[in-house]
Amino acid sequence: MTNPYVPARIAVVTTEPGFGDHSMADQVLTGLEDLASDIVVDYEYFIATDQSDAQSILETNSTSGVYDLIVVIGGELIDELQTVAASNPNQKYAFIGGEVVADNVYSTSFREYQGAFLAGALAAMASVGNENRTGTSIIGIIGSVEADPVVASLIAGFKQGVEYTNTTYNLTVTLLPEEYVDSYNDSTEAESLATDMFNPEDGNATILFTPVRASILGIRAAMLYANQTWYGNTTRQPLTIAAEGDQDYLGLPDINTRVGTSWIITSVVPRSDLAVYDVINSTLWGEFEGADLVYDLEKAGNDYTTPGVILTHSEFINYEWVPQSMFDIINSLKQSIINGTIVVSPTYP
Repeated sequence: MTNPYVPARIAVVTTEPGFGDHSMADQVLTGLEDLASDIVVDYEYFIATDQSDAQSILETNSTSGVYDLIVVIGGELIDELQTVAASNPNQKYAFIGGEVVADNVYSTSFREYQGAFLAGALAAMASVGNENRTGTSIIGIIGSVEADPVVASLIAGFKQGVEYTNTTYNLTVTLLPEEYVDSYNDSTEAESLATDMFNPEDGNATILFTPVRASILGIRAAMLYANQTWYGNTTRQPLTIAAEGDQDYLGLPDINTRVGTSWIITSVVPRSDLAVYDVINSTLWGEFEGADLVYDLEKAGNDYTTPGVILTHSEFINYEWVPQSMFDIINSLKQSIINGTIVVSPTYP
């Protein structure tokens, strides 16, 4: 740093709904808060209405010449960042959740589909009640925006995990055709889709996989309705697996007190908090690299001791629904992915 008494200025750019949507952007905020305990930085946050608006914001911030670093969040902005970075070679950028090949872009990407594979395996086992039981069940998938590359890779990994577990443990788990909210923040539509999937006279799903960001509140409402209307007097539960942020607590009966057991049994979380910490810290200490750091089940960037993608083991879990034996199998599958025995595709099938 040229002057330790003048805080670095960093712009953070993402698209609507921005922060508070239980997704990668919120994980980034956690990383920025962690960094604040180590070094003083002035942040300015910009929430774009769409990709075109994001490009305009990036162009304005880049030509201003006041930012030491511009952090861009979200794989949907890859083309916009590529264009602006090429026109402003002296401006440094950090890309969280994608890869732009340029000397002035420090990219961090995630193999979130690896964690989604584990989520699919867990969903298949939990949906029939036991990993060694020959049984039938139904699982549904609801995504936020179909064109979102992160959502697409999450769903691909999840489906592969379900099919792998079907074959390995002689299960008959059926996947409903996936549905999309077509928004990152439409709880009403998400509730409608999830209610139909849970409805025993419609989808009859036992578990849903829901990478829907802020629309998760609609999924929560559907779980409450399904439990009160159809399953309150049975052992069957309307369960959910979340993604992009740790949303386990949103399945609790009361999310304010945060006690009890949660219907959201796990979440697939790319550690974007670690990524943004790494890239900003490196930049401010003069170690900026126009490179791509990959975060996966094994490592976080250059840190081989911390995973960059995790499947949460919720403190709110009910072990009658998801026994520890299932998590033991998940840990074994994780090692198989790390050592290459199982190869997960972001475009499956």
